[in-house]
Amino acid sequence: MSAVIFPTYALCHAILCAWACTLWKSQRAPGAALIALVCAALTYDNIILSIGASIGIGPLLESLSWPRFVMHAFLTPLLLIVASKAAQAAGLRWAQGPNWNRFIWLLVPMMILLGIYEGLIGLKLVPACFDDTLRYTSNLHPTQLCFEGQQPVAGNGPPIPSIVATLLTLIVGIGLWRQLGWPWMTLGAAVMFFAAAIPSSVLGLAPGNGGEVLLLASLVYSVAHFAGNAAPSVELAATMK
Repeated sequence: MSAVIFPTYALCHAILCAWACTLWKSQRAPGAALIALVCAALTYDNIILSIGASIGIGPLLESLSWPRFVMHAFLTPLLLIVASKAAQAAGLRWAQGPNWNRFIWLLVPMMILLGIYEGLIGLKLVPACFDDTLRYTSNLHPTQLCFEGQQPVAGNGPPIPSIVATLLTLIVGIGLWRQLGWPWMTLGAAVMFFAAAIPSSVLGLAPGNGGEVLLLASLVYSVAHFAGNAAPSVELAATMK
């Protein structure tokens, strides 16, 4: 099953990346460039998960896996900016003005630093096997051991930056739904929360990565929908206040 799921996820993220790039090039849609970057990173993430078993355990797959963790640490908090841009473009009153911008631009570097601390400092990758997939991880459950004698590895706890990014997306989504009747960002964030709550020891990474596809799809769709609501120059001026 996973041999089909992860390539499908990679294709979905590639399509979303292309869509976001088009939105940026044609309309300078607020947040489009950042979400294109995140989609590109998740395309790579799912490609590596797709081909891991073909590469096999060794330094090559481990080296290819390191960028997955680096990109998650640095790029996941960018979704905070994307959600904020969507809220501003949609005209949500509480997202306008300098105080909101200061909050977002303070929160983003804090989440990046936290992601580096949680996910990169002292990071040691070990192979994990599940449902015909092979990947390198820092959190190895007993159900995902690859060979006899391999020991489980405890993780660093819940990914706070990802939770914060999804939570803010949910808050913005609820605002869009209540004030403008636009439910998609709320649904994408809610599905992400539900999918991330499923332990990887039960179904592997498939639910969580599937939740990422739907979350990013809801964000790109929202960016596209509200693209014509705010001129980039006005938005930039508001951001810089």
